[in-house]
Amino acid sequence: MLEWAILLALAIAGALWAQSNGIMDRLDNQLFDTAAPLARPAIDSDIVIVAIDDRSLAEVGAWPWPRSVHADLVERLSKAGARLVVLDILFLEQTQGEGDAALADAMESSGAVFLPHTFIARPNAVSGIDPLMPIAPLAQASAGTGHVVAEPDSDGVLRRFDLTLETDRAAFPHIALKVLEALGEARKGSGEGEALIPFHPEAAFQRESAAEVLAGATLDGFFEGKIVLVGATGQGMGDRYSVATGSVELMTGIGSQANLLGALRQDALIVPASAWVQGGVAVIGLFALFLGFWYLPPRWVLICAAGLVMLVLVGSLAALGFARVWFAPASIMVAVLFSYPLWSWRRLSRVSRYLDHEAARLLAHDSADAPSSGLDYVTAQIVQLRRLISTVRGSLTFLRQVIEAAPDAIVVLDRDGRVEMLNEKALALFPDWKTQAGATFMELLLFSGARQQRDGSELLTADRRTYLIARAGLAENADNSGGGEIIALRDVSDLRRLDDERKQMLEFLSHDMRTPQVAIVGLTEGVNGSGMGRDVVTRIRKQAERTLKLADDFVQLARLGSSDLQLADTDISAVVDEACDRAWPQAEAKGIRIVQDIPDDPCFAEVDASLIARMLDNLIGNAIKYSDSGTEIAVSLCAPNSGELELQVADQGPGLSEARLVEPFARFGAHATDAGPSAGLGLALVKRVVDAHEARIALASKPGEGTTFTITLAGEMIVDAELEVDV
Repeated sequence: MLEWAILLALAIAGALWAQSNGIMDRLDNQLFDTAAPLARPAIDSDIVIVAIDDRSLAEVGAWPWPRSVHADLVERLSKAGARLVVLDILFLEQTQGEGDAALADAMESSGAVFLPHTFIARPNAVSGIDPLMPIAPLAQASAGTGHVVAEPDSDGVLRRFDLTLETDRAAFPHIALKVLEALGEARKGSGEGEALIPFHPEAAFQRESAAEVLAGATLDGFFEGKIVLVGATGQGMGDRYSVATGSVELMTGIGSQANLLGALRQDALIVPASAWVQGGVAVIGLFALFLGFWYLPPRWVLICAAGLVMLVLVGSLAALGFARVWFAPASIMVAVLFSYPLWSWRRLSRVSRYLDHEAARLLAHDSADAPSSGLDYVTAQIVQLRRLISTVRGSLTFLRQVIEAAPDAIVVLDRDGRVEMLNEKALALFPDWKTQAGATFMELLLFSGARQQRDGSELLTADRRTYLIARAGLAENADNSGGGEIIALRDVSDLRRLDDERKQMLEFLSHDMRTPQVAIVGLTEGVNGSGMGRDVVTRIRKQAERTLKLADDFVQLARLGSSDLQLADTDISAVVDEACDRAWPQAEAKGIRIVQDIPDDPCFAEVDASLIARMLDNLIGNAIKYSDSGTEIAVSLCAPNSGELELQVADQGPGLSEARLVEPFARFGAHATDAGPSAGLGLALVKRVVDAHEARIALASKPGEGTTFTITLAGEMIVDAELEVDV
């Protein structure tokens, strides 16, 4: 698990690092250049390029042209109905003559001519740039100015424009944004940041030579309502950029401006996915891949890795084509392609080490060395694996022999709960199993006439034999095979017969034996005035009472070991108080005083109240029985610690003998004491009650000083809170 987490963290960190540092930009750019046509909008039919091409230079003259020629070009375009004109020409210096004024007049007359500006390094400064505007007369006559800066990417391909170029002093919009504003066509997105362009080939736009326009040879209506972009396309003139149009080709600056303006008008700019989105997809994708590493078999892991690469690539293309969002997939794809062999290598290394270890361990008992023949190390491991398989087969055979030799009937179920195998003892119970292939365990019982009882823990067969059911689940293998359950059926018929006989004996003791003893006690009460000697009657009564108590103690002791406790939340204070009340007549008759030390607050514990009462009756009764007249018996209850209650019964009798102190709670046979005959069951019952409640009992006894029993059980003293009320 730790190795898996470390490799996952490294893969995610590598992908994020590659994204943030642009390590995979070249591959991402190549993918973008190939896929960019998916996001291309339709050609904007309102855009017309007037090219200052080689023909124009040949017919009009060498560059630069006089400003009067540009003025004539603007006037002709205006008269031809052009909606607006963009002169993609930098007019940075004044010229001689009337050319500048003529161009300014033509622009002012048109009212819809836009001029570009550029930037220069800030003079007398180490860094910074400043705008370089057209000469003042032309700038004032124009409908607006905007920058036309285009910066190719590091590989020399132009893919994006800065729509708003900011310096440390001001922000300057691109000329395309100024044109869009003049057209009254608001953009949905902001005018800031970078814009990726899905380029059309320059030849896809409507085009006319400047020479044709100046010669008046343009068809009527050709420029009506059009957006005219005027720029240089002749050899050696103007900027040329490598752009992606499905394949990388050269494009003039005016062609790139036409593409940008067309994309802006149709809201077709491509938006790069944010770093958060890129990083989130990388984390989720790699985490899903590593989950596949963890849970899938090797063949599916390869399919999963290849599928993730394809999913990322197809998802990137789909986002570009349908949402015009560019998600750079290269870093994730490369992270996946590196993660798979790295994980496979680590898995192969671990499997190889495991095979070496297991082969060495399982083959260590052989006297011959493990074979090492083979063309390479892996082949040698395969040879060892063959021996390992042979060893495992032998182990399986031995395991089957063990199952057959088991003293219990064994039934093996598969993962679907159907009977898979039975040993010979189970076949003796279910002889028709072979004819019931695919049967479940319950169906097997139904066919054989057996049924479950005691909440499914025992099985009663048709011949009235009882089997104890023990179940254990079988773990699944790493490849999701295996699993199931093993059921052992142990014959407990004799134990159940003995248990029934014990219950019958208890019924005999508790009813049939007690009934005549109760009758004898009752008869002795009616013969006190008869001719029978009073001493004889007293002796008969005492023997009957002794026999009755013996039966009661024995029944209680036997039932305590065979029945469940009837636990309930009980006030121990009340139980102690009632026990003292029951013992009072016996103590009063003997001249013994019972001193109670019970708190006023209730003390609650989860106990079987009848057994606790019986335990107190035995302890207090024994204390009265063995104490002399005029002594005291102290019965106390307290809460020495949180969560504990302490019961204590102390007498001032002779104390226990040395023989009894060795095993004070062992059951002694019936014997005579100074206080009379004893059955020896009282303290054994006390210990059984204490153990049944998971409590503790302590005994302190000294000859001539008395005996003290202390019982500690789980409970709480509930102290009433006094409320103070301000009057």
